[in-house]
Amino acid sequence: MIALLGLFSGPYAVIARLALVGIALAVAAATGWVKGNAHGTQKLIDYQAAQTVQAARIIVRQSEATERVVTKYRDRVSVIEGATTTIEKEVVRYVDSKPLALACMLDNRWVRLHDSAALAVPAPAERADDAAGALAAAQALPTITRNYAAANRNAARLESLQEWIRAQIKATNAP
Repeated sequence: MIALLGLFSGPYAVIARLALVGIALAVAAATGWVKGNAHGTQKLIDYQAAQTVQAARIIVRQSEATERVVTKYRDRVSVIEGATTTIEKEVVRYVDSKPLALACMLDNRWVRLHDSAALAVPAPAERADDAAGALAAAQALPTITRNYAAANRNAARLESLQEWIRAQIKATNAP
């Protein structure tokens, strides 16, 4: 050790000692950086693990919400279909019980206006055949019944979609 210190005598002794101190500081800094990097890496791994657990919880809650909403929607559509079937039977019985001569007649203009309302398009201009070839109200009832059933199914679908979106937001934002 004494011989090593002998190297640091003479005109370059100060420079050599400063270089030795610089090397020691560089080694200390590198050691600190490696230790700090390992600590930071471990914190990152822990954070990613916590995020994975949180994501898994969110996925489970979202799946449960989806299952609940879909089940409710299917039940609602079943009720709508059952009611529609019952109403269609009543409509058929009503139509069959009324002679065509006693039925209320709907002219072509009424048919076009109804179709415009059902399709949500502007009513066409009046035509010359509006008074000719009337349709009995009893003949229109089955189609109107099916249209209302379709509208009720669409309303149920929209309500279920809105409920599903609210449930997904709630599941995502829950702690």
